[in-house]
Amino acid sequence: MKIAQHMEYAQLVQLRDQHPAWRLLAAEQCSFVAAFLYSEFIVRDERSVAEDQLLEDLENFILAQKSSGALTEAVRPAREYLAAWCDAQHSWLRRFYQKDEPCYDLTAAAQKAIEWLYSLKKQTFVGTESRIRNVVNLLTDLDNNTNLDRDTRIRKLKEQREQLDKEILRLEDGGEIAPPEEIHVREDFRHAATIARAILGDFREVEENFRDLERQLMEHIITWKKGKGELLEKFFQDRDFIVHSDQGRSFSAFWEYITSEENRLQLEAILGRLMKNKVIREENKDLDISHIRRQWAQAAAQVQKTVISLSRQIRQYVDEDYLNQERYIYGLIKSIEDKAIQVKDNMPKGGFMDMDQMAPTLDILMDRPLFNPPRKPVIENTDIKKGDHQPSVEVMFKQVYVDRHKLQDRIGSVMEQSGKKEIALEELLEKFPLEKGLTELLTYMVLASHDPKGFTEKQDTINLGYDNRAALCDHMVFHHDNETKKKKSAKNKTNGKEQA
Repeated sequence: MKIAQHMEYAQLVQLRDQHPAWRLLAAEQCSFVAAFLYSEFIVRDERSVAEDQLLEDLENFILAQKSSGALTEAVRPAREYLAAWCDAQHSWLRRFYQKDEPCYDLTAAAQKAIEWLYSLKKQTFVGTESRIRNVVNLLTDLDNNTNLDRDTRIRKLKEQREQLDKEILRLEDGGEIAPPEEIHVREDFRHAATIARAILGDFREVEENFRDLERQLMEHIITWKKGKGELLEKFFQDRDFIVHSDQGRSFSAFWEYITSEENRLQLEAILGRLMKNKVIREENKDLDISHIRRQWAQAAAQVQKTVISLSRQIRQYVDEDYLNQERYIYGLIKSIEDKAIQVKDNMPKGGFMDMDQMAPTLDILMDRPLFNPPRKPVIENTDIKKGDHQPSVEVMFKQVYVDRHKLQDRIGSVMEQSGKKEIALEELLEKFPLEKGLTELLTYMVLASHDPKGFTEKQDTINLGYDNRAALCDHMVFHHDNETKKKKSAKNKTNGKEQA
């Protein structure tokens, strides 16, 4: 029996030392790292988390594990963990910038390791029968599609038409539709949900392939000494190899499918009908694929952004000035490296690399705000009377928790169903009334404050949902562009909770 090359002993030794997924599984704090990355990126289906938000969530995660007694070993500050997980030795997170703000995403290798750990859970229910049926159905379709004999194709089509005609006649004569067995429904839905979730992980690998191509292009641009035509020819050959590969063609076909309005409506209609089934609703509580199409679209959009970045690099390279600037910067870096090697054995004493500031300070006269005179408070001279009320401290322990991510999902869901790019709070509350009163309303205000156009001068009266109480607040509008930036961190940390 032939052994696959990547499963030979020498290759496995090299893979253990170099592959980030194996390094994660072999890490001393694998349980700690995998648990946090799973809860932060995979459970929430996040593709981009701001650095402030990720630091806050990691600090809360560490405190929660310490409080429960699960984490007993010494831990480092959260910022040091993020820096280590992004370096070349680990490569479990990818650090990038969005509008000058540092953000993080899970790497494809780390996702593979975490999903493998997730698969180790002993399953009380294994859908073997549905898998066999799926395999037989796929092989049958493959046999029909690859068989180019005209007579055979006609015979099979006639057989299918005959079966359909018989079923139609039976139903028209008053025959009943036999409901499927519950076990078949559960098996098929779990199988479909597993494949749907796995597609999200595939996008990270496709995106990394395009980023590797972009990185190679930049390295070639800096060190290239020949003409532009030769380098561009080599680049387009590499790009065409990815685009026309099985993975590239599959992604292109998926992108066409996911951007089709007809396919979107069809998938939403199917999911809507399925969620009316009691068995499927119960299974979906754990698998949650109600918004899988939106999650697919967001993941595919990340890949498209990487492709757009590649095109931008080519446009800059064609510009002669850009190439000269890159070579000049590369020359400066090389000169610094050469001098550093010369003095590495005899380091100079004193401040060798001191800098006053990392960036210049700008003092623009017209940027200064106008003088705003302070308001003098009016203090009434009244007698203070001693009250006889005996307060209860129980109210201090009855705190309300509002899940900010759940509210964001509601906003995105209503936008998607309505097809609008913006939605007012009043329209949102018609479908999802306030459940936790003023605390939930304040959380909506926090989400709206992340958008410069989130508030208008108009005022609304919002029903708080209890004791016929209402609150008067500014008119709030949530926009599609703002909702794609998930979980912006607040300036004042609240340990991930809104408390009342």
